[in-house]
Amino acid sequence: MTEGGADRRTSFWPRTRVRRPADGVALGFAAGALLLLVLLAVQAPQVPAADADLADTALGGLPGTVLSVANGVASLAVLAVLGAVLLDALRRRRFAVTSAALACALALGAGEAAEWLLGRQDLLGTAEDAAVTPIAAAVGLLVGADLQRRPRWTTPARVVLGAALLCALALGSLTLLSGAVALLAGTAAGLLVRVLVGVVPARPDEERVRAVLAAAGLPVDQLCPLSHPAESLRYAATSPGGVLEVTVVDPDRRGVSLARRGVSLVRLRSSVVGRPALTLRGRLEREALCAGIARAADVPAPTVVTLLSAGPALLSVARPLAGTPLADADADGGAHEVLRAAFTALRRVHRVGVAHGALSPQSVVLLPDGRVGFTRWRSAQPAASELQRELDVVALLVTAAAHAGVEAAVAAFRDGYGSGAPAEARLAALAQPLVLPPPLREAVRRTAVVGDLRTTLAGPSGAVPATAPRLERVRPRTVVTMVAATVAAYVLASQLSEVSLGSTLSAARWQWLAVAVLGSAVTYVGAALALQAFVPVDLPLARTTLVQVATAFVTLVTPPTVGHVGIGIRYLQRAGVPLATAAASVAVSQVVTVVVTVVVLLVCSWVSGVSASRPTLLPSGEVLVVLLVATAVLVAVAMLPPTRRLLHRRVEPLLRQTLPQLLTALTQPRRLGTAVLGILLLNGGYVLALDASLRAFSASLSLPTLVVVYLAASTIGSAAPTPGGLGAVEAALVGALTATGVPVTAALTAVLAFRAATFWLPAPFGWLAFLVLQRRQQI
Repeated sequence: MTEGGADRRTSFWPRTRVRRPADGVALGFAAGALLLLVLLAVQAPQVPAADADLADTALGGLPGTVLSVANGVASLAVLAVLGAVLLDALRRRRFAVTSAALACALALGAGEAAEWLLGRQDLLGTAEDAAVTPIAAAVGLLVGADLQRRPRWTTPARVVLGAALLCALALGSLTLLSGAVALLAGTAAGLLVRVLVGVVPARPDEERVRAVLAAAGLPVDQLCPLSHPAESLRYAATSPGGVLEVTVVDPDRRGVSLARRGVSLVRLRSSVVGRPALTLRGRLEREALCAGIARAADVPAPTVVTLLSAGPALLSVARPLAGTPLADADADGGAHEVLRAAFTALRRVHRVGVAHGALSPQSVVLLPDGRVGFTRWRSAQPAASELQRELDVVALLVTAAAHAGVEAAVAAFRDGYGSGAPAEARLAALAQPLVLPPPLREAVRRTAVVGDLRTTLAGPSGAVPATAPRLERVRPRTVVTMVAATVAAYVLASQLSEVSLGSTLSAARWQWLAVAVLGSAVTYVGAALALQAFVPVDLPLARTTLVQVATAFVTLVTPPTVGHVGIGIRYLQRAGVPLATAAASVAVSQVVTVVVTVVVLLVCSWVSGVSASRPTLLPSGEVLVVLLVATAVLVAVAMLPPTRRLLHRRVEPLLRQTLPQLLTALTQPRRLGTAVLGILLLNGGYVLALDASLRAFSASLSLPTLVVVYLAASTIGSAAPTPGGLGAVEAALVGALTATGVPVTAALTAVLAFRAATFWLPAPFGWLAFLVLQRRQQI
């Protein structure tokens, strides 16, 4: 028997093993935390060195005799628990012995490496023998033994390990840092073994499934395995009452569906993906709920008989639809009636607020009585949005077109679902492979079905209404290329400077980095004020600021100006501003920002050359070099024919569109004053962040010079076509700072800190703001 039973219990290397997604996630967290601690120990040894005094103050006052006795008892208890765990595994699940031994050996090596590294930094403790290696080995053995399967050993193991750690801290054989490293090294070693070689699955074998079904009054004669998704198993069961479909949700694969939804959230909007079920039981209950709502709407769907528990696993028992999947049906006779019935059934499902979410040729079933039903409701969403229902229609259209042709699919859609020209134009905009369920997307990958369907739905004109959703793709290769280019630039700059960035970072004054983060936060308030000033309706400052925070996420994948403009127009549209007015308002805000920024740049350039002893009309020498280089770069870029054509195509319509509203704004001093205040706050926040980043590494510039350096670099970054000006801003800032006399090492580290505070750190908060605003339908 390969699915369970004797093979799983008595073999030291069973053939059936699985890899739990949760182990991979936990390994990532443990390895990341371990890496952070090691970097902290190497780059800033004075920070973790203070933990030895803390441990000595808390535990060092205990009598030595008491500590020695307690340490001996704790050590014996650890050995006893480890031996008991191994004996229990040898009797009941021998593969746990294999994985525990491998994890222990790996943890021994990791512990020795940690002792060598921490010993070089004097961070091991005061005792002669450090306890990093034995603690790491014990933790690795316990994690590798997979005590999730034997929960009665979990608490004793934690208690004795905690006691051993406290004794080691009190005796000086561990510090807080080395103890944390030992725990993380052992945990990472055990999880790595579980990820690499797998674990024995906890899913029940067929005998166990039959016994649970019989106890529930559903005796079955045999179980036939069916094709199944990654997170569950499916069986066709023959019972005296008819055929049953049994779904076994495997606890070892907990999180697979949630991880897939997480990937979908990255690829698509949350309004498309919906809210993923956070537990296995929740997923099964949602599937049963949506199928039940569909049946109440007179749409055939599987009937969920019961949900049962089989140890840690869950069983869902349903009566499947007795029919033929559309993929296996004849595409010739009666195709129009079949497809029309399918669209009629889908319309009924949508009218009760449910979206199927996974329509494909296998999930559309033709019943003997001529009706059409749907199976595979695991991705269904109750209280579905309009967009989710439209994606269902697109999936069924593609399914029908692959079955009987595009013309037949569109005709059946119009007869069975009903539509108008605007609705079909919206569907044409959505007809993209990106939004199709994975099985359907794979089925039509090498065909022209989607393109032909989009052409037919769009009609002869091919026009798409302004309200149609837009799909924008960012190729993974583009993101990887930009990240790699940025990392390469930093590494190359470090090599060219022939200095150690590590020693510079360890000497940083962290309080100034906090000021840099504060300056970054101020910029979003300034951007919100600048946008508010030119909008004809009243907008809450807090919500407008949150929109600006969301642009921090958008600029990760778009050039800086493009992301701000796009999300600003969308926000104003949602606030009730007509599209033309919204576009003009955002454009006026951008034009005024450019004008005020140029004025500030000119004033600061002149001020930089003012001397107390003599008047001057020219900027200082360093500032003049920065201005000349920035001007030369922009002129060289503007001389290129593609750039000239792009500027002519975009700037001329922008000026024509914004000139009337710009003249109106000049006649309203209050709005103009608000805009100028916002723009000054915006640029002032960035200048504060740059100044604080320089001071964190013991460098500084005069305020006028600093303003010119920032504005010149940001101008070049705004003109760069890379997301967020990546590469261009860094190069411009480092070049400008070194040209004004800042040492290369300080300039490079300051720019690194500045970009972290103003570009990378706000991005996660921007993502959260983006999701919140989308959920509230405010962007």
